[in-house]
Amino acid sequence: MFDYGAAGPYAVAFGAGGEMWITLVNTGELVRRTPDGRERRFAIGERPGQLIVTAEATWCAVTGADRIAIITSDDRLNFIDVPGGPYGIAAVGPYALVTLMQDNKLAEVSRDGLRSEVAVPLDGAYPAMATSHRDGSVWVSLNQRGALARRDAAGDTELLMLPDGAAPVGIAAAGEHIWSADIARGSVLRVDSDLQVRDFDFAPDSRPHAVIADDTGCWFTEWGANRLGRITAEGEVSEYDLSGIGEEPHGLALDGDGVVWVAFESGVVAGIKL
Repeated sequence: MFDYGAAGPYAVAFGAGGEMWITLVNTGELVRRTPDGRERRFAIGERPGQLIVTAEATWCAVTGADRIAIITSDDRLNFIDVPGGPYGIAAVGPYALVTLMQDNKLAEVSRDGLRSEVAVPLDGAYPAMATSHRDGSVWVSLNQRGALARRDAAGDTELLMLPDGAAPVGIAAAGEHIWSADIARGSVLRVDSDLQVRDFDFAPDSRPHAVIADDTGCWFTEWGANRLGRITAEGEVSEYDLSGIGEEPHGLALDGDGVVWVAFESGVVAGIKL
């Protein structure tokens, strides 16, 4: 467990070499922690949101600063201005697809700059998180319109409307499934390859937030209930109380040893072996 005090750990991800990356939402920093315990901090701006790690670089959406921070393997830090409230981010080949919450758009960004923008085909959708699928598409949670958007490799977008009252946030693709955390209804959704949606319901005030997945199922944070949840590919459900570790669990990542790492905005990042 790593303690960052009042800095506010928010999102967490791993690189291919086992290095851990953490966004600190209250201090505007991105932390890299190597497997041998060395740590470096990069000042990237106000309210960093989600991040991804690719073979070429680490990318982070800096919501409050309206920009993308890119750190290359030789530690060069570059910024791409992307107005509109960037928050979620997913890898698309050598590029990144970024959600612009305030402008209701999706932006494609390269290491050299903003390449293109496209409006989400639902007004006031508030696009939140994004995930890459193995077929080359990107799925995006549309938080304020109760829908998921799928943008294919050709750039075409289709919508999947969710049950009434849904407000999806976290989203992850693995195997045949898309998983999404529905913060409003206390549910986790599984979208099958035939686009059928299955609800897994939890306490209404559990407020599921982040989700990660692999071929065995998904893990998700219950922000309101201070729990970690698990749903297997077969639909078996487990919940784990996180009391005594931290509060306000947000980001999730899975390391190479099968340990689930949780970023608690109350101050710590903890690894949990289930």
